[in-house]
Amino acid sequence: MSAFSKRLIYAISSKIRKINKGRGSAGKSKLIIDFSKIKKSSFNIKSESSYNAYLSNGALELGLKKPNCIAWTDVSVSEYQDHIIEAKFRINSLGGYSAAGIVFRIMDEDSYYMALVSSKGFFRIDAVKDNSPKALIAWTEVSDFDGTNVNMSIITYGTFLVFVINGKWLGEVNDDSIAFGGAGFAAASYEAKDESAEYMCKASLEKITIDTRVNALEDFFKKWTDEANINAEERLRLAETFAVMDEPVKALDQIIKAWKRRDEAISKVTISYTEVRTRKELLLASRLSFRLGQYKEAEEYIDALLDQNHNSAEGNAAFTEKLKIMNELNKFLEIKFFIETYSTKINKDINYYTILGRCFWELKEYKKSAEAWDKAFEIADNGVYAVNAANAYEFDGNKDEALKRYINAGKIFLNQDNTAELAALMPKLSLLGENNWEARALSGKWAFSSEDYEKSVKEFDASEKLRRSQKPRPKEDPAVCYLWALVLYLNGKKKAAVKKLEKAVKLAPDYELFKNKLEEIKCIL
Repeated sequence: MSAFSKRLIYAISSKIRKINKGRGSAGKSKLIIDFSKIKKSSFNIKSESSYNAYLSNGALELGLKKPNCIAWTDVSVSEYQDHIIEAKFRINSLGGYSAAGIVFRIMDEDSYYMALVSSKGFFRIDAVKDNSPKALIAWTEVSDFDGTNVNMSIITYGTFLVFVINGKWLGEVNDDSIAFGGAGFAAASYEAKDESAEYMCKASLEKITIDTRVNALEDFFKKWTDEANINAEERLRLAETFAVMDEPVKALDQIIKAWKRRDEAISKVTISYTEVRTRKELLLASRLSFRLGQYKEAEEYIDALLDQNHNSAEGNAAFTEKLKIMNELNKFLEIKFFIETYSTKINKDINYYTILGRCFWELKEYKKSAEAWDKAFEIADNGVYAVNAANAYEFDGNKDEALKRYINAGKIFLNQDNTAELAALMPKLSLLGENNWEARALSGKWAFSSEDYEKSVKEFDASEKLRRSQKPRPKEDPAVCYLWALVLYLNGKKKAAVKKLEKAVKLAPDYELFKNKLEEIKCIL
């Protein structure tokens, strides 16, 4: 964080403290909770149907009676805005899976922040506003954690929240969901070993302090926003979490900060050094940059990865990433050379063939483009791929193959009720498919959907004549018979409509729509 940013946060926090100087003990004291007696503890210690809360051996015990349950007990004496919470607690999962932690800025039971550490060694922070939860940091691994003992520090400074566990910086977020509130101790049960037992899990709060003294707060904030006190590996763990949360800006920011911290540490112990970027980190940084549209940066990261090792797992993935980046940068000649050079290294998935199809199209190698789009269409039954293949065949002069693809695309668009794509396709079908029965049938169906019934009959009639002229004669389309029958019925030709409907039912005996319509018209007759 820049010095300017820190000064800005200090200034904002100072203003808020002045506005709220009468709220609780903000800016004045350090509250040390005494767990020797209930009256001295400042906590609302009570039990409910889902949990028991009580003091034992100088600690606050919280035992959950139900699985899949979260409960907390809170401090009753004050509300806080900017503060340091330092807590020491133990997690006892009783053989299952559970978590414990601190609830802070509790406005009411529906609005608060909650920081939890799980018995499996992960940490998370959530903001709950008006009973709507939002993960600020999803489950993130805690290094060197024994699964039981936790020392947690939480610094809230304006909208900036910093989290330290067992003496290590673990995460930071900027969030303005909740400005102030109370504090409490929470436990959560996720999986129970024995659901018939008295408790699903237990948690013990041995110590907690809430410090709102301005000097202490600012000193603590400065310490845990100083990069010298933040381990690069912790930032990289947080970056992976943000990436999973689909927060690419936050994830990339953590990676860059981690790299800077690592480089500074190395430069202090050696005269000459090179930047340390692992393959895993470079791959993630490239993917994040790509998602943000930073294609040049993404290419730099992926090239650095490929320079390290082609044959690693990350190296294999990098070839595919490199191809995607070059496609976005319109480097079509480079793509062609890259594919020719590293064909065996690249995963031949749908992205590969769509990129290849576009590349050869831009290079005016239309036959190769068409073949690539055909491969893409084999993998995914997508009408757009069929259209792209048809366009490429048409530019290559192969109108017969182009028409086949246009017809395939038309059938897909019709089934999807994709009128926009079908409308765009109709001129091609009319131009190339004048003597093709399937093209004329599609044209008739399109006309019917557009309520141009006169044209639909004309097209159906032309389609039927073309179909009958072929040897061997293709099977009749029951949908054409059905739609044709409807037009005949609308024109008052009820007997002719019945004959067409009978043909449709014969061709598709299991299709109830045809049967029902036939019975309906017969009843009218």
